[in-house]
Amino acid sequence: MAGLNDLLTESGSLKTPGLGDAVGGSSNKELMADARRALSGNWGMGVAGYVLYSVLVLSFYLFVFSSAVFVGMVSGLTGSNAEAAGQAMKGVVQITELLLTGAFTVGFCSYFLVIAQEGAARLECLFTGFRRFWTAFGACFLSNLFIVLWLLLLIVPGIIAAFRYAMVYFIVADDEDCGPLEAIRRSKEMMVGNKWKFFCLHWRFFGWALLASIFTLGIGYLWLVPYMQTSFAKFYEDVK
Repeated sequence: MAGLNDLLTESGSLKTPGLGDAVGGSSNKELMADARRALSGNWGMGVAGYVLYSVLVLSFYLFVFSSAVFVGMVSGLTGSNAEAAGQAMKGVVQITELLLTGAFTVGFCSYFLVIAQEGAARLECLFTGFRRFWTAFGACFLSNLFIVLWLLLLIVPGIIAAFRYAMVYFIVADDEDCGPLEAIRRSKEMMVGNKWKFFCLHWRFFGWALLASIFTLGIGYLWLVPYMQTSFAKFYEDVK
């Protein structure tokens, strides 16, 4: 871990200051304990929110897949170019995914942010991203664009960029007046000195994820994902 920390903090002209010393006041252990307290009495709603979110996303992909199959069948029956129709549908899928990812992610973050802030859960929060559709889309598009641009240089700067913009969706979910570029700017400021801490917070869940995959055949993720997402929301509250 120390070696990776050194690599992240010292990369020549691409040096990103403040990765080693966390600015947030609470330790990751404390943030995880706070998340468990917020979920106390809300585990059922946490699981329900994750399931509903997964169903919404899965339903979207099933709809698109079914549409692609239907178009292919119609093209075959009418003698049209099935390959061209398939390519067109693939393009539609990619564009639709690009448009909706931001809205889905902002809604997911909003749901667990409310649990972290209020110790309560409201299923309608999952649709927050759709109420702020273009802001969510802009935040998703621009943050991913910047990450890709850094990845074109080297893998490590790309990873650092991903952590730099990790709070963007929480910011959009938390502040209705915040635009995409403002959310990106604020995330960069929040994550100065906290990127390594956030990486370590992710790493704390590795063992749990391994156990959920091996011993529960993935069912354990129904509880693990809400635990993780609430912990990330607590992290956001700690550094904002």
